[in-house]
Amino acid sequence: MKTTLTVLISALSLALYSAPVSAEEEPVAITEIFKRDHPDQADKDILVKRIVLQPGASAPPHVHPGMVTGYVQSGSLEFQLKDGPLLKLKAGDTFFEPAGSHHILAKSTETEKETIIIAFVINPKGAPLSTPLDGNGKH
Repeated sequence: MKTTLTVLISALSLALYSAPVSAEEEPVAITEIFKRDHPDQADKDILVKRIVLQPGASAPPHVHPGMVTGYVQSGSLEFQLKDGPLLKLKAGDTFFEPAGSHHILAKSTETEKETIIIAFVINPKGAPLSTPLDGNGKH
């Protein structure tokens, strides 16, 4: 467990202080910052992703097979998991998504600047980061 915490703290430091990555004006751009085998769970990977939402952009509804902890580095967004409250997050806020939870809303509330999220993911080895949900909340 101590090793996992050390790895996550190191990855966060890298994510927060690395040079900005161009989002190339895609509505939602995801860049992998870090990936390695989980040192304590051979069937898991540790990933760190940088997610850039352009002003007003939304990520489509989706489900993650692994758990996600997010940090809003800049900007603001509305965030909601199925059956959960609508959260209004701003720079410095964090959020957690249990494995298998349905993420039904992630929308930038900015009108002029990007919203940047650093996501820490413990994912089953070889599994996709997320799977889209259809209009009925099924994948």
